[in-house]
Amino acid sequence: MADYSEDHIGKRVVAQSGVEMGTVEDVRDGDLYVSVEPDADDEAASELGWDGPVSQDVHHLRDQYVSNITETTIRLRV
Repeated sequence: MADYSEDHIGKRVVAQSGVEMGTVEDVRDGDLYVSVEPDADDEAASELGWDGPVSQDVHHLRDQYVSNITETTIRLRV
């Protein structure tokens, strides 16, 4: 398990296709929580398990889906 910090808040979360999925909204207990964009890639969102209740704006991003992290972006494996 990676140990993310508040330094990751505000980073863009981008799918493998290049589509922006959202922004890191919060870090709780070392885990990332992403505010999902309305036009996020539906297929990638489904693979991430983010296709649940419409009322849920912020979703947990599991470590297994993180490919790499730069100064401004978290790139996903999906």
